[in-house]
Amino acid sequence: MNSTDPSLLARNLDTLARRFPDLHEAVFALPDPRSVLVGSLAEGTLNLDLGHTLLYSGDAQTYADAQLTNFRAKPERVYMEPPVDFWPAYQQQHHVSHSLHERYGSRELTTFPDTPSLDDGGYMLVYGIGLGLHLPSLFAEAPVRHFILIEEHMEFFRHSLSLIDWAEIIECLIEAGQTLHFIIGTDPGVISGRVHWHIRGRGFGLIDGSYVFRHYSSTVIDQAHREFVKNLPLLAISIGFFEDEMVMLQNATENLVRRSFLFFEPKPRLEKDIPAFIVGSGPSLDATIEHLKRLSGQAVIFSSGTALLPLLLNGIRPDFHCELENGYGSVEVLKRTAAQCSLDGVTLLASTTVHPAMLDLFPDRVLYFRDSVVSTPLWCPGGLGIHGTAPTCTNLALRGALLLGFREIYFFGVDLGTRTSQAHHAKDSIYRDDAKLSEEMVTDPVRVMNIEMLGNFGGIAFTNQILHWARMMMVQAIEGFGVARIFNCCDGVNIPGALPKLARTIRLTVPPGRQDIILQWLRLELDPKQPVEMAPLETLQDVRQAFREYYGAMRGEIAGALEAQSSFIAFYDRMQPFLTQHGASPYQAVLRAMNIGLIMMCFQIGFFFYRRVEEAERPELMSLFLSLLSERFTEMEEHVDGLLGRLEQLYPAT
Repeated sequence: MNSTDPSLLARNLDTLARRFPDLHEAVFALPDPRSVLVGSLAEGTLNLDLGHTLLYSGDAQTYADAQLTNFRAKPERVYMEPPVDFWPAYQQQHHVSHSLHERYGSRELTTFPDTPSLDDGGYMLVYGIGLGLHLPSLFAEAPVRHFILIEEHMEFFRHSLSLIDWAEIIECLIEAGQTLHFIIGTDPGVISGRVHWHIRGRGFGLIDGSYVFRHYSSTVIDQAHREFVKNLPLLAISIGFFEDEMVMLQNATENLVRRSFLFFEPKPRLEKDIPAFIVGSGPSLDATIEHLKRLSGQAVIFSSGTALLPLLLNGIRPDFHCELENGYGSVEVLKRTAAQCSLDGVTLLASTTVHPAMLDLFPDRVLYFRDSVVSTPLWCPGGLGIHGTAPTCTNLALRGALLLGFREIYFFGVDLGTRTSQAHHAKDSIYRDDAKLSEEMVTDPVRVMNIEMLGNFGGIAFTNQILHWARMMMVQAIEGFGVARIFNCCDGVNIPGALPKLARTIRLTVPPGRQDIILQWLRLELDPKQPVEMAPLETLQDVRQAFREYYGAMRGEIAGALEAQSSFIAFYDRMQPFLTQHGASPYQAVLRAMNIGLIMMCFQIGFFFYRRVEEAERPELMSLFLSLLSERFTEMEEHVDGLLGRLEQLYPAT
């Protein structure tokens, strides 16, 4: 008979209530567990009876000890690919990468030698909490900044609360400045997506050399790990580029200063009692377009990016057209569309960061603030914006429909991939007539459809890096709106949380005229804004000075690190105050948004080289790395200051 310590359980639950209240609530919401602790930890016979078998071969402690011994001897590691040497440079981090390649790139850089003991890494992923007997040693020995624990069965974690001192573990991690994340679920795709976004958080610059510990095997755990491995190329994608942020700051400020619009913000709204159709330009749109015609009067239609032209050519006028990109290329596509079909009656739903010329094509426009871009903390009330509207316009359409109150949503042409790598878009989309765009789909490494995935209606489909990322963001959006019913009518990749449904089987019973009433209702839920109302000149002038101080302070920190001959990790820690959401400056979130992508990419690049040179060479590498960063910050300050000065000239004379 197993004996557990009630006081240990009570102490652990108290700590969970304070530190992880959602997890604490989930533990208490559990029904009676189906699994039963058997044996005794003290007697070396502890195990978990699952009803049909035991979780561990042998006893739990011996099993954990053997795993730890093997892991210490040869830990499983995550290694990033060598940084690309772009030259001539067209982004700020390319200067850093090129200089380090020039100095150290002649040697073997693809892997980091296995070591008999654990060394610094950003993350440790632990697949399986089980009874948790492996965890105290991992927490004590692994010199990582961030732990991510993945578990399929909440009741396993519940059992562990009676066996290991979670209270002490959690408090020690917090005191050491380490973070702990729990991911507990049964959907491998959702688990993998959560792992991905945790890793792209505070420790993004230290991914290389992170650890993976696999405690037990199950269908869910194994598939989640395979999904993680498949997603590895996406981890290196920057969380933002300085050059893009500059463009978005310019576009957003001009749009807010010179144009009127309806403002869309993430706030509670009444549910809408008709469906929303989200239309992308995937190749399966061709096979479902007739069903869209049949159903179009009974739903609010959101077109996404290049889906607008196929819809208009087939006599379907969307109610909202969603746009996200900040470049002029999207304006050119829309102008070509407008040359063939009138845009009358179509309301633009777009980020404030789109090119200003796009707004001139649509008399009716609804703007929102994207999360995590520099213009949002500067101009958006509350500074947060709408999460998860990137990387594709279909992500915006889904998030927009959900936030506007639609709870029955159908995907058409949102393939996020293809059945065959040659058929990448609908036949009437701009891609079929634009040779340059079509060539990019088969030559650009992030666009080539070479990632194999489960098809929506079974079988195999193929996607690329961008669409794979879009899929992860859709899964996150769907998970956040559990009351919504999402139907996937596309013959593309499977989207967890979206029920596969053949378009020909859709039957709707929406009363005549209801669509018009809902559209009028939607307009009343959006706030009209006038030029300059959301972008006062005084704010722009204040943030200009804040940027000057920010770059000066970072150069001062670099000078201090050079004088102290800081190690890479020590310098990484010194820079963290510049990358937090809140700081001494009231514009800290703006300063961070402009620079965090560049700084974290530079850290990734520098950390890769730092870990692959001999210890005796590291001071020289650090000196070069720090000097390169200082040069970048000086040039970036000049660019930002010049841009803000030009933006001041947009304002009407007083």
